[in-house]
Amino acid sequence: MAKALLGISPGTRVVGLAVIQKGVLVEWKVKTFAEMWSGDKRRAILGTIDRICEYHGIQVLSLKKIDPLKSSPQLDRLVASIIKRAKRNGIKVCQYSLSELDYDLQTGKNQSKGELTEKVASKHPEVQKEYLLERNNRKEYYTKMFEAIAMAEQYKD
Repeated sequence: MAKALLGISPGTRVVGLAVIQKGVLVEWKVKTFAEMWSGDKRRAILGTIDRICEYHGIQVLSLKKIDPLKSSPQLDRLVASIIKRAKRNGIKVCQYSLSELDYDLQTGKNQSKGELTEKVASKHPEVQKEYLLERNNRKEYYTKMFEAIAMAEQYKD
Protein backbone atom coordinates (compact mmCIF):
# COMPACT_ATOMS: atom_id res chain seq x y z
CA MET A 1 0.00 0.00 0.00
CA ALA A 2 1.34 3.41 -0.95
CA LYS A 3 1.72 5.87 1.88
CA ALA A 4 -0.18 9.12 2.31
CA LEU A 5 2.46 11.87 2.23
CA LEU A 6 2.28 15.48 3.35
CA GLY A 7 4.91 17.86 1.99
CA ILE A 8 5.42 21.09 3.92
CA SER A 9 7.42 24.18 3.11
CA PRO A 10 7.14 25.97 6.46
CA GLY A 11 7.06 29.68 7.16
CA THR A 12 5.77 32.03 9.84
CA ARG A 13 3.56 33.92 7.35
CA VAL A 14 3.10 31.53 4.44
CA VAL A 15 3.07 27.72 4.51
CA GLY A 16 3.12 25.50 1.43
CA LEU A 17 1.22 22.21 1.73
CA ALA A 18 0.86 19.26 -0.64
CA VAL A 19 -0.65 15.79 -0.21
CA ILE A 20 0.26 12.78 -2.32
CA GLN A 21 -1.78 9.59 -1.95
CA LYS A 22 -0.99 6.43 -3.88
CA GLY A 23 1.43 8.42 -6.02
CA VAL A 24 -1.20 11.03 -6.99
CA LEU A 25 -1.16 14.70 -6.00
CA VAL A 26 -4.56 15.15 -4.34
CA GLU A 27 -4.24 18.47 -2.50
CA TRP A 28 -1.96 21.47 -2.87
CA LYS A 29 -2.21 24.95 -1.47
CA VAL A 30 -0.61 27.96 0.09
CA LYS A 31 -1.96 28.93 3.49
CA THR A 32 -1.32 32.49 4.66
CA PHE A 33 -1.18 33.52 8.32
CA ALA A 34 -0.95 37.32 8.20
CA GLU A 35 -1.24 38.24 11.88
CA MET A 36 1.74 39.06 14.10
CA TRP A 37 3.64 36.11 15.55
CA SER A 38 2.09 34.71 18.72
CA GLY A 39 1.29 31.43 20.39
CA ASP A 40 -2.17 31.60 18.82
CA LYS A 41 -0.65 31.93 15.35
CA ARG A 42 1.66 28.95 15.97
CA ARG A 43 -1.33 26.91 17.15
CA ALA A 44 -3.31 27.97 14.06
CA ILE A 45 -0.53 26.75 11.74
CA LEU A 46 -0.21 23.48 13.67
CA GLY A 47 -3.99 23.05 13.66
CA THR A 48 -4.08 23.40 9.88
CA ILE A 49 -1.41 20.71 9.54
CA ASP A 50 -3.21 18.46 12.06
CA ARG A 51 -6.49 18.72 10.12
CA ILE A 52 -4.81 17.77 6.84
CA CYS A 53 -3.01 14.84 8.51
CA GLU A 54 -6.25 13.55 10.00
CA TYR A 55 -8.36 14.05 6.87
CA HIS A 56 -5.90 12.29 4.54
CA GLY A 57 -4.54 9.72 7.01
CA ILE A 58 -1.00 11.04 6.58
CA GLN A 59 1.71 8.48 7.35
CA VAL A 60 4.79 10.45 6.27
CA LEU A 61 5.53 14.13 6.70
CA SER A 62 8.21 15.46 4.34
CA LEU A 63 9.46 18.79 5.59
CA LYS A 64 11.70 21.38 3.94
CA LYS A 65 14.89 21.98 5.92
CA ILE A 66 15.22 25.63 6.78
CA ASP A 67 18.45 27.38 5.86
CA PRO A 68 19.89 28.59 9.20
CA LEU A 69 20.79 31.91 7.56
CA LYS A 70 17.14 32.48 6.61
CA SER A 71 15.55 31.26 9.81
CA SER A 72 14.27 32.93 12.94
CA PRO A 73 13.63 31.74 16.49
CA GLN A 74 9.89 31.67 15.72
CA LEU A 75 10.37 29.53 12.60
CA ASP A 76 12.75 27.21 14.45
CA ARG A 77 10.16 26.70 17.21
CA LEU A 78 7.41 26.14 14.63
CA VAL A 79 9.42 23.46 12.81
CA ALA A 80 10.31 21.77 16.12
CA SER A 81 6.59 21.77 17.05
CA ILE A 82 5.59 20.29 13.67
CA ILE A 83 8.12 17.48 14.09
CA LYS A 84 7.15 16.81 17.71
CA ARG A 85 3.42 16.62 16.91
CA ALA A 86 3.96 14.39 13.89
CA LYS A 87 6.09 11.94 15.88
CA ARG A 88 3.59 11.97 18.74
CA ASN A 89 0.89 11.01 16.23
CA GLY A 90 2.96 8.16 14.78
CA ILE A 91 3.80 10.01 11.56
CA LYS A 92 7.25 9.42 10.12
CA VAL A 93 9.17 12.69 9.56
CA CYS A 94 11.76 13.28 6.84
CA GLN A 95 13.54 16.57 6.15
CA TYR A 96 15.11 17.63 2.86
CA SER A 97 16.87 20.74 1.68
CA LEU A 98 16.19 22.07 -1.82
CA SER A 99 19.64 20.88 -2.88
CA GLU A 100 18.74 17.29 -1.93
CA LEU A 101 15.71 17.08 -4.22
CA ASP A 102 15.56 14.67 -7.15
CA TYR A 103 15.27 17.56 -9.59
CA ASP A 104 18.22 18.49 -11.76
CA LEU A 105 18.52 22.10 -10.58
CA GLN A 106 21.28 24.50 -11.47
CA THR A 107 22.76 26.31 -8.53
CA GLY A 108 22.62 30.06 -8.50
CA LYS A 109 21.03 33.05 -6.87
CA ASN A 110 17.30 32.42 -7.18
CA GLN A 111 17.48 30.16 -10.20
CA SER A 112 16.80 26.95 -8.35
CA LYS A 113 13.40 28.12 -6.99
CA GLY A 114 12.22 29.22 -10.43
CA GLU A 115 13.52 26.05 -11.98
CA LEU A 116 11.91 23.93 -9.28
CA THR A 117 8.56 25.63 -9.85
CA GLU A 118 8.80 25.01 -13.59
CA LYS A 119 9.86 21.37 -13.22
CA VAL A 120 7.16 20.55 -10.66
CA ALA A 121 4.54 22.18 -12.89
CA SER A 122 5.69 20.22 -15.92
CA LYS A 123 5.36 16.99 -13.93
CA HIS A 124 1.91 17.88 -12.50
CA PRO A 125 -0.44 19.43 -15.09
CA GLU A 126 -3.02 20.00 -12.34
CA VAL A 127 -0.91 22.90 -10.98
CA GLN A 128 -0.50 24.70 -14.32
CA LYS A 129 -2.87 27.50 -13.24
CA GLU A 130 -0.74 28.27 -10.18
CA TYR A 131 2.44 28.01 -12.26
CA LEU A 132 1.18 30.58 -14.76
CA LEU A 133 0.10 32.90 -11.95
CA GLU A 134 3.48 32.53 -10.20
CA ARG A 135 5.38 33.15 -13.40
CA ASN A 136 3.56 36.46 -13.81
CA ASN A 137 3.82 37.52 -10.15
CA ARG A 138 6.37 40.11 -9.14
CA LYS A 139 6.63 38.55 -5.69
CA GLU A 140 6.67 34.84 -4.98
CA TYR A 141 3.38 33.49 -3.72
CA TYR A 142 2.99 29.89 -4.88
CA THR A 143 6.69 29.00 -4.56
CA LYS A 144 6.15 27.42 -1.13
CA MET A 145 3.38 25.24 -2.57
CA PHE A 146 5.69 24.01 -5.34
CA GLU A 147 8.39 23.34 -2.73
CA ALA A 148 5.87 21.35 -0.67
CA ILE A 149 4.97 19.22 -3.70
CA ALA A 150 8.66 18.54 -4.31
CA MET A 151 9.15 17.64 -0.63
CA ALA A 152 6.29 15.13 -0.74
CA GLU A 153 7.67 13.59 -3.94
CA GLN A 154 11.12 13.22 -2.42
CA TYR A 155 10.12 10.50 0.03
CA LYS A 156 10.86 6.98 -1.20
CA ASP A 157 9.65 3.84 0.59
